[in-house]
Amino acid sequence: MIQTMALFVAAYRELNARKLFWLSLGLSVVVVGIFGMFGIDQTGISVWPFGWSFDSPFFNSNVISPESFYKLMFMNLGVKAWLGLFATALALISTAGIIPDLVSAGSIDMMLAKPLSRARLFLTKYLTGLLFTALQVTVFALASFLVIGLRGRVWEPSLFLAVPYVVVIYSYLYCVCALVGLLTRSTIAALIVTAIFWLLLLGVHSGESLINYGTIASSLEVSAIEAELAKAQADADEDPETVAELTEELASQRSSDATWHSVHWWVFAAKTVLPKAIESLNMLERQLVVDARLRGGLGADAEARDETGGEIFGHGRVERAKFIEALRADENSRGVWWVLVTSLVFEGVVLSIATVLFCRRDF
Repeated sequence: MIQTMALFVAAYRELNARKLFWLSLGLSVVVVGIFGMFGIDQTGISVWPFGWSFDSPFFNSNVISPESFYKLMFMNLGVKAWLGLFATALALISTAGIIPDLVSAGSIDMMLAKPLSRARLFLTKYLTGLLFTALQVTVFALASFLVIGLRGRVWEPSLFLAVPYVVVIYSYLYCVCALVGLLTRSTIAALIVTAIFWLLLLGVHSGESLINYGTIASSLEVSAIEAELAKAQADADEDPETVAELTEELASQRSSDATWHSVHWWVFAAKTVLPKAIESLNMLERQLVVDARLRGGLGADAEARDETGGEIFGHGRVERAKFIEALRADENSRGVWWVLVTSLVFEGVVLSIATVLFCRRDF
């Protein structure tokens, strides 16, 4: 335990000596300061200390409470944009060299001379790589906690849920970075492969989401045609040609629906075995933003759009409100087991492979 703690202390000192570490912390505080400048009242949005005021019928305290307003800014500006993208990139740049530096000539000989097992040494070094993100997110969450408390008049300890969530999301990427760094002993190669893997995750997420939208809309269209056909068949005065047209349309739509479900099954299966960073952030958002008035406002907007007769994926019978309701139900059905557990299983497999390779490699 003493040796492990010594490694963590050494890792902190190494991070402390890097300018990028302090730059990231400083930028995190600046980001929190930016959304702390914005305020909300009964008329709209205000910007302190400039004294600017923007009237808005959509963003005011009658529609969105100050608590939810700052939570939304914390999630969208802070967690999703800053921590989920820019700060993650800075963290990868700062920590990508930890494993390659460990296995470099001279350094590894000195480490292996210490009374530590190889597995313990590698995993400790891996955890020190996560230390950068943990410290950064903790500072960001603390600053956000103070801003929301002072500006929103609500002290919300749940903001600190961002710390474990973001660290776990970062670990999905860092396990790949550690494995590639071990195999290539190159920081640049580790960064490039990790960036490609990151883009792969974003691509799979976007593709699955788009296909899922089409699948849900297609299923709703089938149900709507079935209901219309049943009504037409029950009406004795209905034109037989209309019934025949609906029957033909239903057969065509069922064939299309089967294709949607088949394609979605394969994409969903691929997504299941990969880490789910965006879904993890969405879970955090659902836990932070639970304001009935906010959801009511979104629902009212959806109902207003229904009256315009808008279509989704070309399906004229699909009402937007029903589509959004079905989409939310599908999102809520993807619980902790699917989002977090399957992602951690992927990380565990990658990390196990890296650990075994480190233990068996002849340095």
